[in-house]
Amino acid sequence: MTSSKSSNSVEAQDTTSSIKIDPGTVNNKFCLQKATTSLNVTCYGSSSAKTPIRYLEEARSLGYMLARRGHICINGAGSYGCMAAMNDGVLAGDGHVRGVIHEMFLVDNGYVGINGKKLLRRGSSHQVFENAIIFQNKDHVANDDKCVDDNTTTDYAEKGLIREIHVAGGDDLQERKKFLVNNTDAVIVLPGGPGTWDELWEMACARHLNLNQLPIVCVNIDDYYEPFRDMLDRAYYDELIRLPPHEIVHFASSAEEAIRFVEEHDGKEVNDADKKQYTNKQYIRKCNSPWSNLALAFVTGAAFGVVIAISLIRR
Repeated sequence: MTSSKSSNSVEAQDTTSSIKIDPGTVNNKFCLQKATTSLNVTCYGSSSAKTPIRYLEEARSLGYMLARRGHICINGAGSYGCMAAMNDGVLAGDGHVRGVIHEMFLVDNGYVGINGKKLLRRGSSHQVFENAIIFQNKDHVANDDKCVDDNTTTDYAEKGLIREIHVAGGDDLQERKKFLVNNTDAVIVLPGGPGTWDELWEMACARHLNLNQLPIVCVNIDDYYEPFRDMLDRAYYDELIRLPPHEIVHFASSAEEAIRFVEEHDGKEVNDADKKQYTNKQYIRKCNSPWSNLALAFVTGAAFGVVIAISLIRR
């Protein structure tokens, strides 16, 4: 955890012309006050260029709010999708960001080597990482050698901003996933594909096994993560998991709600006020909703009609 205690208010900030943040977000009172404690927040999300606009807008809001609250946004440094959008928000909010990228994707993201010792960004990665300090080593932050162009200007450093790229190695993505959550304080998950699901479920599994107590929040835009909630509910109903679903993953309707949740639950167990005496009856009631009852009545009626029709034909 980054122990940056501050209660200083911050002014609403105009965004760059190329990055549009919703005015309601920019002028939100929540963004005008620094958090008491600066947190390392790992954010997962899509990297697809076809990500729907409604998801991108919430991702930008997430990055902007994290920036204005003084938190460090840790993500996969993607140039498209929710990852790029949250980095738009961080840049517009003049915030801290730490990108984690696998070495196999360096060229695709605009990084080139110099004499086998240094890496330079060359335009195709997100602009928030322009002139970022690059860490490239099998060891993590504490023992890494900083690789940066000797001619690089680091205006962001003069502002006290963190702008870093961490390069993971290995034959798969395991080291990259480890880097993403190293020393993190919370996990926020935006809509995404299989890579995002893999990251989410791995952290949910670790929490269920009590390997960490990190707050994990899905930003459930347009009920995108309802199938995940249903799966947890079903697993709990069938006694396949020990913890009630709400103690594993929290579902928020917006980026602001997600950030408020992780700030309130930093280093804490789920508060008693958040516990809802989850029982199997909740799952049963869910299955016996009016719509499910209507569907059951329709199927039963149709079956009964078929039986009657067959009996009349046989006569």
